[in-house]
Amino acid sequence: MNVTISYSYWYKLYFKFKRRLGEYTDHGFKNPQWLLMFIFGRIHIIRSLMILLASKPELILPTTDSSLFTEIDVDSVVENLQRDGVCLGIHLPNYVLSEILEFTNQTYYLGNGRFELPFTLSNKEEQEAKYGKPFLFGYHYKPSLSCTAIKKLGDDPKLRQIAAKYLVGEPILKSTMIWWSFATPVEQLDERLRFAQGLFHYDLDDYRCLQFLFYLTDVDLDSGPHAYVKGSHSKKKLQYQLSIDRDKPERELINYYGSERIVNICGEAGSGFAEDQFCFHRANIPTKKDRLILQIKFVLNTYSFF
Repeated sequence: MNVTISYSYWYKLYFKFKRRLGEYTDHGFKNPQWLLMFIFGRIHIIRSLMILLASKPELILPTTDSSLFTEIDVDSVVENLQRDGVCLGIHLPNYVLSEILEFTNQTYYLGNGRFELPFTLSNKEEQEAKYGKPFLFGYHYKPSLSCTAIKKLGDDPKLRQIAAKYLVGEPILKSTMIWWSFATPVEQLDERLRFAQGLFHYDLDDYRCLQFLFYLTDVDLDSGPHAYVKGSHSKKKLQYQLSIDRDKPERELINYYGSERIVNICGEAGSGFAEDQFCFHRANIPTKKDRLILQIKFVLNTYSFF
């Protein structure tokens, strides 16, 4: 179910830049290479050139005998990514899903991503009352440090081989993260704007970045499915490439790409997919059911900020 929010696109944009301006300024000052990537990495011809310069076609790929994903065909996944920007059908084995869920039921999260708002699932309501605000999100950063199953996924030879072939270089594990998106009553929808949820956007972590996303709860249209614009990783009009703003209104994207290219991904717990983060995508707002998701992200370059 799509949720219509009355606030204008520019109102959303204002909150986004207000929230991130300090972060962008700090990162750019500490690492000019990141700043160059962040400014020029949105332009197709520059992205292609930088990827070509960094590519290592002779890369020795890991063997896949010990992979958790026995049925995945690596070349097929890479072909789908190159064509559509997303490849569906990457499922967690049941025993891996069970191990991860056991971890997620016991670990702590950061309310709305803030370190001063920690909570567990068992004391969420108590902590919300203590801090006087609802938790729309619950983040746990770097779960691979504490959960063996997630660490195995980050090291999985098939996932790394997919990343290596798609990135055309040695994949670097940039991050792992799990997060809850909690179902939001109508009266709290405006607060979501401060976190830019529900907005189509693309990410610029590197000149090419590949993420694997796995649903850890059943996800339907009422529980905030991930959505993407098919093929938008390789097709952006010049206006989008030159704009400092990476968020775009849904209606504008429909007018340019066509409604048939906007895809909502629903699936059972354990279902997953690979995505080029340069694709326009968004997390829909969950309206009736909470959503839990795992992210594993690979890049070609890391940018140190001291």
